[in-house]
This record gives sequence, structure tokens and C-alpha cells, in this order.
Amino acid sequence: MKELKLPDGRSIHYELTRNQVRNINFRVKADGTVRVSANSRVTVAYIERLLAQRADYILSAAERLSERENRSKPTLDRVNWLGREYPVRIIRSTREFAVLDETEIRIFTIRDGDGEYLFELINKTISDSFAALCRELNERVRRELSESGLEPPPTRISIKDMSSRWGSCSYNKGHISINIRLAVYPRETVLSVIWHEYAHYWHHDHSAAFYAFLERHFPEYRKWNDLLK
Repeated sequence: MKELKLPDGRSIHYELTRNQVRNINFRVKADGTVRVSANSRVTVAYIERLLAQRADYILSAAERLSERENRSKPTLDRVNWLGREYPVRIIRSTREFAVLDETEIRIFTIRDGDGEYLFELINKTISDSFAALCRELNERVRRELSESGLEPPPTRISIKDMSSRWGSCSYNKGHISINIRLAVYPRETVLSVIWHEYAHYWHHDHSAAFYAFLERHFPEYRKWNDLLK
């Protein structure tokens, strides 16, 4: 990890990877660091000059990512679910489980002073609810594709905690992964990611044809997917 000190006292921490790429690529990570990839002909001095020129954007993006990361984490007072904030109510009980309904999340527990355990109950409920939502949306996408004359291949949907992707599609294996961190966004945004991954069965890159496919089958794709940018 390298540190670039800026004239105004701010710093950018970056990790440089050398590989056979044509362009210099920058990716801001959720922890505020920047991942840089460049070929061996590009000097460190040139890379740092570009970083300094883009410092405002990079540091602003890092701040937004940090806020998004914090927003996705539940607390013992509130939980963000599908674009809304739900209060947490703890109820003394000999049974140990949590329920998420339309107004709140209720935690039934006898261990109400054990914060770590309460988070486990909350996270399990969110994870189970999100997996059920993804199954529902997956069936919707498959049905709409079939109705349009396209038969999607058999697909296995899995839920993962991913730091750099909202979803991924292994189209050769029929496997789509969806990021659990999407649980804090509106259901239409989750739907946009599922459509995005299904589109890769027909378009393996992010070409104009890829986005035309999405807008034809899910006209509000950009409206909802842009919330992730």
C-alpha cells in the first residue's frame, strides 16, 4: 500500500498492480483506498500525478462508499430494508428468533443484553428475507423472459456478501450470485441487478446491445440501477 500526500494535507492510499492493460484503471474501495492497475511502462510518478488531479473525485467517492457501507449495517435501534428504515423492538421471551414485518423488526430473546447475539438474529432474519425476495424476483424475471420468447437456461441463485460487485453471472455454469448488501435498497433496484445478470446469458459484455436488451425487458432499469452508483 502506497501513500500519496497532497499539497493541502490530505492523503490518498493506493495499491498498484502491474498487468497487461491498455489503460490505467482506478477503482475506489469501500475502505477509502484506491486500487490502480497499469502496465509496466507507466511510471509511478505519472500515476500519482493522475491521482492528484482526480483527488476531489476519489476522496468524495470514498466518502460516499463509506456512508453506503455504514447504511447497510443494522443497529440495535434500526434496520434498513428495501429502501426504508425499520425500528427494532426487543421482546423478552424464552424463544430466540426475529421477525421482520411491514412496520418493524421484532427480536424475541431472553438475552437482550447480548448485543452480538442480537445482531446474529437480525442478520439471519435479513438474510432469510432477502433470499426469499431474490427467489421471488428470479421467478418473475424467468417468467417474463419466457413470455417474450426467450427461454433462460436453468439457473442457481446464491446470496453472497461481496465487497466490489452487486452481482455476478457465471453464464457457462448457470449460476448467478446476488450481493446481500442490496437488502437496504428498494426491491426494484434488487430486480434491476437480477435482470442485469440474466442479460449476460445473451450478452457477455456491457455493450450497447447489452443495455438495449435490459431497457427492452425492464424499461426502468437505469432509474433503479442508478441508485447503486
